[in-house]
Amino acid sequence: IMNQESGKMEIFSKINMIFAMISIGILGFIVWAHHMFTIGLDIDTQLYFMSATMIIAIPTSIKIFSWMMTLNGKKILNSSINFWSIGFIIMFTLGGLTGIILSNSIIDINLHDTYFVVAHFHYVLSMGVIFSIFSSFIFWSPLLFNVSLNNNWLKINFFNLFLSINLTFFPQHFLGMNGMPRRYIMYSDYFILWNNISSVGSSMTIIFTLIFIYIIIESFMCK
Repeated sequence: IMNQESGKMEIFSKINMIFAMISIGILGFIVWAHHMFTIGLDIDTQLYFMSATMIIAIPTSIKIFSWMMTLNGKKILNSSINFWSIGFIIMFTLGGLTGIILSNSIIDINLHDTYFVVAHFHYVLSMGVIFSIFSSFIFWSPLLFNVSLNNNWLKINFFNLFLSINLTFFPQHFLGMNGMPRRYIMYSDYFILWNNISSVGSSMTIIFTLIFIYIIIESFMCK
């Protein structure tokens, strides 16, 4: 998608991108204990898994750098596909940065099973991956379904979703740092402000997601 939108033949530093993806795949098999820092692992084991988890940031940074350099040097087309792609990079990067924080075993012991973990995970997957899926659907729909979605509506919807999703999950970092555990339906009034903000963002996200579905249906009906 980024190649096409930037008018380039291939992604920047293609070989490094390939090796980065292979490295992430290999390292992914040897970092599993970063989910288990609180079970009483000895210091040497914690140090190993902490280091291995942090090392994943290197190939991941190479991927992000390649994406950004692919978009660099060309006039970015004013298309919704670009907005969703850039939104993916932003969300994925923010999620990765909080992942580096959680890779520290000492910090993770304090933040484990709090809303900080929820925020981190959703920035990478719920937002990073979903944004790339939306971008891919918009990009491929003319070829697969012979349907072009309304570009102006998609751009408006992107900014609305970008705002609402960040409004949902960004406050959860503060909840986690203040010690609110996840998977609890009841909580102290001390956490009510950030929870209310997150709830408003969640409601907005549902509405704007339904609008995105409406844009798709409307495009198919007007085909």
